[in-house]
Amino acid sequence: MSTKSNEVMEAVASRIIASIEAGIVTGTWQKSWAGGAIAMNAVTGNQYRGGNLIALWVFGEDFKSGYWATYRQWQSIGAQVRKGETGIRLIKWSPIPCKDHGPDERCQSCGKMVPNVFTVFNAAQVDGWDGNPENIRNEDERLADAEDFIKATGAAIEHSDEGRAYYRPSTDSITLPRFESFTNAEAYYATAAHELIHWTGAESRLNRDMEGKWGDDSYAGEELVAELGSAMLCATLGISENPRPDHAQYLKFWVGRLRDDYRLLWNAASAASKAVQYVEALVAERQAEAVPA
Repeated sequence: MSTKSNEVMEAVASRIIASIEAGIVTGTWQKSWAGGAIAMNAVTGNQYRGGNLIALWVFGEDFKSGYWATYRQWQSIGAQVRKGETGIRLIKWSPIPCKDHGPDERCQSCGKMVPNVFTVFNAAQVDGWDGNPENIRNEDERLADAEDFIKATGAAIEHSDEGRAYYRPSTDSITLPRFESFTNAEAYYATAAHELIHWTGAESRLNRDMEGKWGDDSYAGEELVAELGSAMLCATLGISENPRPDHAQYLKFWVGRLRDDYRLLWNAASAASKAVQYVEALVAERQAEAVPA
């Protein structure tokens, strides 16, 4: 892996570690990725995913716009990055030629990928771009959409008075506290989103390692996937996502693991993006089936 790509991954992990450590001391930690908006390329319309999305959230938190592009991409649509502006470095993984194929071919199936670092700038850093219209929904619309989205997944969701939220692999079901026990509707849907990400890890879906127990790496890794994935899903749904008190117990564990291997964050972000894409595709398919011909 290139030195530049290592620097990018380490910088993101270091920023999150610093945020967690400061929060542990003051007791006021807010996830660096909480409340982020969906980040899109202003030219292609593609969403940034995985570690790149996390990088934009933690280093671009001061920008209100969710649109980004490289210097040349902005120029291609008649916009100009202002002099002195500093961009955010991201990583693009590209397949590399392998010996079993021609020199001009790039082989996806061989799984050989090489990281390339590139820099993007926010729409707020350029002149000459009017911007794409934002799809602004009021709170009632966002909450209704979130309810419809969760129902459309087809996940078995039960409600109980035990005060805990969890996914149980043995029954392939999600248990949530009753709606009225949450401080607000967004807290309920954010918690549901977290458990839905766990739900995608079942063997019949994305087949992640779900056998871990508290204190081991796989357990903490799956929790990090769910934390990141729920933030991504909440961004899609327009729901605010704030730290849950029962997740504070993982903080010191994550700090230690990220210090040992900063790539853990990037790997978890990649798995989280796959989980979100799985749920989004499933919901789109089921909602399309429900539309009368």
